[in-house]
Amino acid sequence: MYNKAVTVEKGLRMSEPLDAKAIRDEVIHYTCVSNCFGKRDNAAGCCKMADRDFIIGPIDDAQEFLKRLNTRDKAKYKFDDIFIEYKEGSKLFPDKVSWQDPNHYPALRLQMNDPEFACNFLSEKQECTVYGIRPKTCRNYLCEHLKKLVDLL
Repeated sequence: MYNKAVTVEKGLRMSEPLDAKAIRDEVIHYTCVSNCFGKRDNAAGCCKMADRDFIIGPIDDAQEFLKRLNTRDKAKYKFDDIFIEYKEGSKLFPDKVSWQDPNHYPALRLQMNDPEFACNFLSEKQECTVYGIRPKTCRNYLCEHLKKLVDLL
């Protein structure tokens, strides 16, 4: 029987039983935080543009995500605080083809002072600060490495 792994100070502790979806989610989460793109000790590659032609968008549930974020933070973020629209994004990265396609917007804002252009919600510890309420685009994204792993399950 598979058990849900719960992180504790000195490793993993086994607790409640896992179903197939929970096992899949655990494999995805573990891979993303420690073996992203199949590279050991690499984390959150899909949350960074780095030197790739990559955009975190479109965010199809942008308004819903904004509402969840404002509720969670008891804040009044505006759309432009969180998202980049085509007019702005196409000028930010004119050499990136994915940023020139209006169908990829709205996109999540990036940390423009970060050399890897990480998502604004990625912490210094390489953890998603909105993981529990993240947009559908982020929830559903699987890189090629993850697709291969999930196919093995």
